[in-house]
Amino acid sequence: MPRFSLIVATIGRTDEFSVLLQSLANQTLRDFELIVVDQNSDDRLSALLDEWAAKPQQQDDGLTGFIQVMHLHCAPGVSRARNLGLLHSSGEILAFPDDDCWYQPDTLQHVDEWFRQHAEYGILSLGCRDDEGKKSGNHWWQAQCDLKPINIFRTSGTCCFFVLRPLGSIAPCFDEALGPGAGTSFGCGEDTDFLLTLMSHGIRGRFNSLLYVGHPRKDGFVDVRRAERYGGGFGRVMAKHSLPLLCFALVTFDFSRAALRMLLGEASAAARLWAHGRAMLQAYFSS
Repeated sequence: MPRFSLIVATIGRTDEFSVLLQSLANQTLRDFELIVVDQNSDDRLSALLDEWAAKPQQQDDGLTGFIQVMHLHCAPGVSRARNLGLLHSSGEILAFPDDDCWYQPDTLQHVDEWFRQHAEYGILSLGCRDDEGKKSGNHWWQAQCDLKPINIFRTSGTCCFFVLRPLGSIAPCFDEALGPGAGTSFGCGEDTDFLLTLMSHGIRGRFNSLLYVGHPRKDGFVDVRRAERYGGGFGRVMAKHSLPLLCFALVTFDFSRAALRMLLGEASAAARLWAHGRAMLQAYFSS
């Protein structure tokens, strides 16, 4: 049984994905399996994966190893793809790197050591920084804290968390109605929902941004439709986990910022914030 199962749902990327592969080849801890769930309609990844799977990688201690790759295929839908990867995984620690992220050379080693030293936790979520070292995700104000509903939306980026495989009847699973490619109005939130579901079973989580995963910075709500999909996802997750006060606070925050942007003459930004808050509220009550 490998120590880590790294499950990557990928579509539409090759250059960025090769950066992730290179970062995995450079890991100081190589006790992992890589499960690639390919949602492309073409065969663009096969040659790349074959090349990396067959390429020996020299380590500092003189040992060599190979990237062990399982290449699966499924229809588009990030939650669907990750669930397929979970079904084929066997590692003790589960992780879900994005196809455009990268690990530091000692990321897996540090995570392994952290879990061995903190047996009371089953979830570790790291910080997120771009190639310039600036925060690109998980923007919570505390450097370290326990995962709680009040901070979970700012500490639960999928590519940054690691989960000890639960024992017994707890089966980790992503809600396939949530996230990109789900075919619903809930365009995000599958990562937060995944962790909240585990936490509802008594599994404790910790946020530690002193360690981090590399990920490029992305524009936020680039248009009203995307803002609505993100707001819908947030609202659905908060309804599912009975978080009315958090929903009220986040909707109020969005509407207040929308009003301020409108006063400043930034009508486009105001419209996106208003759409995000409105969709969050509608999804919460319709759910």
